[in-house]
Amino acid sequence: MVYVTNTPYDNCLELRDRLKGALNGGSPSDFIKVAALSKITWAGMIMATTGQKMLSYKDGLIPNDVTVKLRVNSTFAAVKGKGTNSTHPAYQFKLENKATKVLENTAQVDSSLNMINVVPNPYYGYSAYEINELSTTVKITNLPPKSVVTVYTLDGRFIQQFQRDERANLYNVQQNLGNRYKQFAPDLEWDLKNNKGIPVASGVYLINIKAEGLGERTLKFMVINRQFDPSRL
Repeated sequence: MVYVTNTPYDNCLELRDRLKGALNGGSPSDFIKVAALSKITWAGMIMATTGQKMLSYKDGLIPNDVTVKLRVNSTFAAVKGKGTNSTHPAYQFKLENKATKVLENTAQVDSSLNMINVVPNPYYGYSAYEINELSTTVKITNLPPKSVVTVYTLDGRFIQQFQRDERANLYNVQQNLGNRYKQFAPDLEWDLKNNKGIPVASGVYLINIKAEGLGERTLKFMVINRQFDPSRL
């Protein structure tokens, strides 16, 4: 994970100690955890594209020629009388001679389609995306901004369809329809129900994705639903 905090850099030593409970003589309390996490202003996970491997720390981790360094001297604090960014520090930077590329050949298009996936697959009665005991959720990931996602049984019976359009017209700068628009989110959540709101049965399903400007791809997806427990209602 990559963390950006509003504290002086210490190799995440204090944050790690607080979450492990070292500063509390044992297992951390919820108060200690909240105090630690409140210092984090941004967090993210490094993910490489299919077929890529991260480099060593010595070699810079990221396996390409992009280098981003941000160094500031000002304290992260509100400045009285400054109206920009609600009186908090604001920084600007620009990228020159770097831009997204139009998908120019079949290999690049196929690579983009191959990144589409459904997780978890197979679904064994639970996923990390579920918010309570009654929810059932999987995600179809890395979708292009505009696509039609249709779920079928193995024998071709219709189950569910999503008309997906996440295009943000503000970023319309490319000519290729596959990457012409920047989108709000690249994922689609499915609650494992058909178009009538009825939970699907355990089994194998086909998920067809028709992506505007790219083509289409079909995924096989296996579901093993948990037993319904009416006492949880």
